[in-house]
Amino acid sequence: MNRDLPDPRVIDRALKTLASELEARRFAVQVRTPEGRPPHLLIINPEAPVLTENVLVAPDEAGELSYWFPWPNRIASVTAVSGAADLVENVLAEVGRGMGEVPCPVRIGGCAAGESP
Repeated sequence: MNRDLPDPRVIDRALKTLASELEARRFAVQVRTPEGRPPHLLIINPEAPVLTENVLVAPDEAGELSYWFPWPNRIASVTAVSGAADLVENVLAEVGRGMGEVPCPVRIGGCAAGESP
């Protein structure tokens, strides 16, 4: 991961774009900008809150702005939002989650009668 960061507004926009995609997949998300550290996206699976991850945005070795796990492992280019969300969803999926499907609304006790998981 290249540590030379672009304009913070570009990073913020990329994180918010991924956040929107993951919210649509029923993840809890929050863009965080801690002082002295790079901004990142906190992602929590509300069905299994122990399944939590942070995603950062930084250029890769070729200079392409990309999403990264903090260990650091490149996820995808910021232009491949759906693919990045697929990988994050795969990492944070609880047992029985249909990948790419929108599950029933998050509520205690699971799905209501007639809703699919």
